[in-house]
Amino acid sequence: MSMLPASGEPVVRSVFAGADIAATARLAWRDGHPRPRFEDDVWSFVGWADAPVQMEVTEKTWLFDRIAHRPWRVVAKELALAWLASQDEHVLALPRARRLPRHPRTVFIRIYHLTFWLNWLHERRITTLAAVTQDHCEAFLREHGVVRDRDSGAVLRDKAGGSLRSVVSAMQDITDYGELLSADRHRPGFRPWGKRSPRVVTGAPSRPHVVIKTEPLDDEMLRPLLTACLHLVDVLGPHIVDLWTELQAEREARRKVEWSRNLRDADKLAALVDAHLRTGQPLPRLEDSQVTKRLRSGWNPKDPLLDANFQHLLRPTGHRDIGKALLIQARPLLEEAVAEVGTEYVWCRKPAEVPRADTGEMIPWSLPLSNKGADALIRVAGHACKVATSALTGMRSSELMELTVGCRRTDDADGTGLARHRLVSKVVKGRQWGGEADEWVVIEEVVRAIALAEQLTDAGPGQPLFGQFHGFESNGAMTWLRQWVASPAGRRMGLEPIPDKPVHPRNLRRTLSVEMAARPSGLLATKVHFKHLQVATSEGYANPRELHQTGEKSQVASSQRRPDALEGYY
Repeated sequence: MSMLPASGEPVVRSVFAGADIAATARLAWRDGHPRPRFEDDVWSFVGWADAPVQMEVTEKTWLFDRIAHRPWRVVAKELALAWLASQDEHVLALPRARRLPRHPRTVFIRIYHLTFWLNWLHERRITTLAAVTQDHCEAFLREHGVVRDRDSGAVLRDKAGGSLRSVVSAMQDITDYGELLSADRHRPGFRPWGKRSPRVVTGAPSRPHVVIKTEPLDDEMLRPLLTACLHLVDVLGPHIVDLWTELQAEREARRKVEWSRNLRDADKLAALVDAHLRTGQPLPRLEDSQVTKRLRSGWNPKDPLLDANFQHLLRPTGHRDIGKALLIQARPLLEEAVAEVGTEYVWCRKPAEVPRADTGEMIPWSLPLSNKGADALIRVAGHACKVATSALTGMRSSELMELTVGCRRTDDADGTGLARHRLVSKVVKGRQWGGEADEWVVIEEVVRAIALAEQLTDAGPGQPLFGQFHGFESNGAMTWLRQWVASPAGRRMGLEPIPDKPVHPRNLRRTLSVEMAARPSGLLATKVHFKHLQVATSEGYANPRELHQTGEKSQVASSQRRPDALEGYY
């Protein structure tokens, strides 16, 4: 049974029937990944080779099956592919079709809005787009244009006009691309809101006046943050790398062992304990969480063996634990050993000395650490590398995510005693799909942070260094840093607590831009460094630019001095 479009003629086969989506949209595809076909109700773009790192897996999965009315799934697919493949001959034949392809991330959002619109119509028992009226469009925009409380449904606020522009645009594209649609279309002559543009309909300006809402960080926030990050990178970093190497080697060795369940040989246990007594080495200590489990299972809180780690003690024998009968038999020997040498975590038992951040006093770089403590410290160091790189380069989060292992470049000093350091990444914002390769000239502190991050990751050359993240608060980076600085370990290092204020790469980018703009010719240098050279060279040479620069200077005139790394940036 065939459907009839608005014209009353039988539905023809879609011009995109059987199409390979990647080939039609001219998307580079990785080998081994399935290629979506037009007939699929779910299009997966996981294999898209040029996808920016910041693109979520959810954004790479287009769920047309969420559209309840099946014919409208075909409409949505035809629109989606037309938005991507704007140079396809069938799209070029449409007078109102967009000539520039839309980014897949943009298309994902438009499909999201289109799904709401089509399902809204379906809920009202409208089964053909030919029945849609302007009243329907107005009612949907009123309902969809507000943010409601999830529990009560009460209206909290209106959505921003800019976010509704894509909704209106997607609704109008059903008409603008109507000749391409095979399953259904609007009646002849109907276009939602007529000739009015989405900008006019929503009241959102096409090029709104830029108002910078991101505040730079004040000195009370920036100083302890940068101090902690650079102390972790420069002072503790080499020792953390050694710790990481030892952990990796120990875990690799464990994976190769064919473990037995419980040790029952008293002589082997006695030999292990005797070795600790002869060398004066404490027995391994159990993780706090494992101690808690022992207490819950009935261990006496005053038991001298409560925190003894038998699993680690028995590793040289290839056994996972000690048998109950042997534990009872060997308890006097074990208690005697604990009384003589005690128990201690196995990592960093003989730490080297490093200077404190405040006084310069030489102290052990770490107290003994458990496995979890060692992993946590390595994770904190990785976050410190990321935050320091963001603060000292001003890179956007999308640009930080594009940094890969091996991104450092250093020019020869040419006998001058100076070196020029660069980072290779991509500028994603406002550039071609997947971004365009570019370089950032950076200071030596950044190079050291990147070098440390490369040594603390399992990623191979050419793979993302920092991976995907959304700010430093959402991925826990600032939480880990704050907690470590406030912990006994951070206090031992003489680090000042980091205030509990939100920190995002945008704040750090803004802070650096204000600092640089305050220097002679700093405004131009800032625009060049932040990849706004086109703006800098085209905005004029006379009063407008002078006024703009004067405004920047007045904004930074009262800024306080920054930590050494930032102070020496420009």
